[in-house]
Amino acid sequence: MTFRKNTVDYDMLILVGIGPKADLALERFLDGHKQKKPLIFRCEEVLVWDPYGSLARSILSALMRYSAIQEIWILGYKSKQDSTFSILSENADKRTASTATYLISHLSGLSEDRWFHVPSDESSGAWKTAHLLQNHPLLPRPVKVKVALLDNQDHLIVQE
Repeated sequence: MTFRKNTVDYDMLILVGIGPKADLALERFLDGHKQKKPLIFRCEEVLVWDPYGSLARSILSALMRYSAIQEIWILGYKSKQDSTFSILSENADKRTASTATYLISHLSGLSEDRWFHVPSDESSGAWKTAHLLQNHPLLPRPVKVKVALLDNQDHLIVQE
């Protein structure tokens, strides 16, 4: 069996969350960039915690592989309320929760509270990720990092 290899000349990379609001942000953004060929990375939270972790590595790898990419867009949304939800199930047994807490605090360097609680407002994570990538020593210098946020009225606000 032979697989045909399609070559796409991606010219932008988009980092966007998951869910209905993220889908709407992506749709609105792409409507304004119809001539572009985006490489889209989806993740739960548009926050790159570790500048040398797997998500940052994937972004940098894509920039090396697809040299036509000259801009990274981080898409997020501003929530009406600043709330969080926990990814630790209330039904998790105490031993599992304790082991996970230990591993998270000792291997990731993050507090268990930060790791287990995901904010509903992506705007802060989008800005932190933009700052991290803009200042990353391995980011090719001609690449620009930009942010676009969906506001509370579902208008996309582009902030370059």
